Amino acid sequence: MRLLASAPASAGAAPWLADLQRNSAKLGAMQAAYFEQQSKLWSGLLAGQSASLADPAPGDRRFSAKEWRDNAYYDYLRQSYLLASRYLEELVEGAELDAQAKERTRFAVRQWIDAMCPANFAATNPEAMQQALESRGESLTRGLANLMGDVQKGRISQTDDGAFEVGRNLAVTPGQVVYENELIQLIQYAPTTAQVAARPLLIVPPCINKYYVLDLQPENSFVAH
Repeated sequence: MRLLASAPASAGAAPWLADLQRNSAKLGAMQAAYFEQQSKLWSGLLAGQSASLADPAPGDRRFSAKEWRDNAYYDYLRQSYLLASRYLEELVEGAELDAQAKERTRFAVRQWIDAMCPANFAATNPEAMQQALESRGESLTRGLANLMGDVQKGRISQTDDGAFEVGRNLAVTPGQVVYENELIQLIQYAPTTAQVAARPLLIVPPCINKYYVLDLQPENSFVAH
C-alpha cells in the first residue's frame, strides 16, 4: 500500500481510492502480482542477471540513452519505475468507476507517474550524471540556479525571460500615446512614408493579449506593415 499511499490524493482520485478499499480482494491479488515482478527484478540485480520484465512504450524517449539498458543500476531503476507505472495504470483501468470519474483519475495518476520518472532527477539520470562529470559539476550548479530562480518566481520557466524586452526587440515601431482613459490607451504610430491616407486605420488588438501582440518584431509586425 506504500505506493498507493504516495499516489495523488486529489479530489479526482478520491473515488478511485474508495473503490480500491471496497474491492480489497482484487487489490490484494494485483498487489501480489506486482510485488512478485518487483522481487524478480531485484533478485536479478543481486544475481548480476538482468531480467527483462518491462519496456517503455514505443516513442518514449526518456530512456533512449544506452545506459538505461547497459548499466545494471539504471536498468533496474528503469524497469522498476515501468512496473510501478503499469501497476497503477492497471488499478485505474480495473476500477469500477463511471467514465468521467475514471478519466479524471487516469489523468491525475498519469501526471504523478510522469513526475516520478527517474529521468527527471539528476541522481537517477545517467545522462545528467555524465554531463555533471564532464562539466565538473557546472551543469549541476546551473540547474540549481535555475531551480532557485523558479522558486523565487513561483513558476517553472519554460523560456528565457530576458530574451525579449518591450522597446528593445518587442514593440519597436515608433509611436506615442495620444489619448488614454481608465479603459484604453490610444497609440498613434509614426508614418513610414511621406504621404499618408486622410482616414486613419484603427487597430484593436484582442483584449486578452498584450497591446503589442500585433507589433512583436519588425519582420512580423502587422502594425509596421
